[in-house]
Amino acid sequence: MPRSLPRRPDGALVAVVAILVTAASAPGAAGTSGSERFDGGLVVSNVAGRRTVAGSVIAMSGVFSGVGRIVERPNRPGDSAKVSRDDLVFATGTLHILNVDRGHMSLAVNRRTCTVTFKIQKTTTVEGGTRRFAGASGRFAGTVSGSAVARRKTDGSCDQQHAALVEIDTVTGSGTLTF
Repeated sequence: MPRSLPRRPDGALVAVVAILVTAASAPGAAGTSGSERFDGGLVVSNVAGRRTVAGSVIAMSGVFSGVGRIVERPNRPGDSAKVSRDDLVFATGTLHILNVDRGHMSLAVNRRTCTVTFKIQKTTTVEGGTRRFAGASGRFAGTVSGSAVARRKTDGSCDQQHAALVEIDTVTGSGTLTF
């Protein structure tokens, strides 16, 4: 005849499970902070006359490791022309970021093919987030490198006054993240 195990009170088991679930689901419960790196890219089309992100990806490694997507957000009133805003969207939450040009930009135009290459130094600041990243902060030094195909004017020259037909950007950065 098998021996029966001692029986635990049901209330104690429920309390332990409740504590574990609460600790695991609390955003930023551990106060995680440390070095972080990001690498990603996006493909943008302007063929229809408006900027449309055809696809994007962002990979982060360090204190947080995950793969998600970049969502471009509109600037806020008062933002300068050197500012852009994005969300980095992951399965566990979203990071809200502010990107500021750091001054130096290189630009090269091939007037025969109307292709453009560029590189811009950026400072990226994390301004909170959602779910796991509620209250997140951080700062990164980064670079946006890209290539684009410019429209042609009726005379056949490259139109640098309007958005390119297609743009492919690569983003990289490193710094710190706290969440």
